[in-house]
Amino acid sequence: GGPPPPPGAPLHERRDDVTAARPSARRVTLELLVVGLALAGAYLLRTRGAATGGLDPFLLLVPLALTLAAALITLRCYPYPLRLLVRATARSRPAVAFLGLTRAARARSSSVLPALILLPALGVSVFASVISGSVSSTQRLAAWQTVGAPIKIMSDRELTAEEVERVRQVPGVTGMVPAQLADVQVGRTAERAQVLAVDLARWRELMAGAPLAPPAPPAAGPGLPVLVSHDLSGRGTFEIGWQSRLMITTAGVVPAVPGFFTEGKFAVLPFDVGQRPVVNTLLLSGGADRAALERAVPDARVETQAAALAAIQTDPMTGAVGTTLLVVTVVLGGYAVVAVLITLVMGAADRAGTLSLLRTLGLSDRQARRLTVLEVLPLILLAAPAGLGLGLGLPAALGPGIDLSAYAGGLPVGGYDLDLTIPALLAAGLTAVAVLGAYAHAAISGRRDVSAVLRVGGL
Repeated sequence: GGPPPPPGAPLHERRDDVTAARPSARRVTLELLVVGLALAGAYLLRTRGAATGGLDPFLLLVPLALTLAAALITLRCYPYPLRLLVRATARSRPAVAFLGLTRAARARSSSVLPALILLPALGVSVFASVISGSVSSTQRLAAWQTVGAPIKIMSDRELTAEEVERVRQVPGVTGMVPAQLADVQVGRTAERAQVLAVDLARWRELMAGAPLAPPAPPAAGPGLPVLVSHDLSGRGTFEIGWQSRLMITTAGVVPAVPGFFTEGKFAVLPFDVGQRPVVNTLLLSGGADRAALERAVPDARVETQAAALAAIQTDPMTGAVGTTLLVVTVVLGGYAVVAVLITLVMGAADRAGTLSLLRTLGLSDRQARRLTVLEVLPLILLAAPAGLGLGLGLPAALGPGIDLSAYAGGLPVGGYDLDLTIPALLAAGLTAVAVLGAYAHAAISGRRDVSAVLRVGGL
């Protein structure tokens, strides 16, 4: 009813398709419940730690709940930055940005599909990146823990001075620390322990730059100060039977010795403590050829940190996990592109009518493609940082509940290193792929016949 407004008068009526519907109290309550359950599940998972044996449904449900919570928060926040962008571009020239963002604000509920797929895709890929980096660093640590030096030579007999010199002369050997590994009697009983006689100060110099270091030499004190394991601690000064009877004094307790002991009864003594130094172990630095070292001492065992690391990394289970994470990332990235295309196809008829009408007013093909991309761009750009944050937060939320030691040489994986380079590149890459998918759809769709579209639309 009522007469039309005079020419040039502003329009004050509100359009129902532009005004966002206010969510019901039931929906808001349900979303808050989902977010609360996700946070509570993450807290309980961190408190409980890793499950022992069998499939852990809790570990499967918590990541899904956190992803759903992140998606709900993203969609709930989406209208506010979009509203600011629409206002910022309202007076811009040309009006392509304003029209595109306005169509994004008027989009159907199906337009959230790209965000619902892009967000978990980014979350999984970033999570996989962070986990893979931590697993790799732990694998290197496990390799050093296994060998105890860049190269280790061990023999069941005493190495002669000529053999030691041949090893020293092998090209690539830059440092050498002799040691003796032996089994000794504790006291005058049947109790046995292992001892390592080595110059700890020289060994630490040999390991400079490695991710772990041998124990520090014990402080000087009365008697013969040595380092012992927990199983030998609390004895003060006691006797061992080795090359001769020795009285040793506990000067410190160490949980492990890289390359030699991780548990049990053991002690670390100075190298020259016996009646005469006996060498059956050589700790080497440098990049000497393993075959050349084996030729120098044919009946000895040669271990290298590089070989130990390769054995851990080439384990079939470790490779399968890495491949699975990569495949999931690629598949979800593909799904994100498909979701963008589906969203654009669902709104193709309405968009075609709008673009055809705008073309009669001078809209170019390039501007039409920009307008099409702008329909899905805001939600994609908002989902990208949300997915990045989800992926960076998942290791901290799930870390204590995930046991990755089987893929890291038996050492627990923790202290996830936060390196934003690869996650940021993943987020930018998946976002660019999604945007390029939208642009490709706009370019392939081409220009429909204007008169046909207008007739279909009744304009």
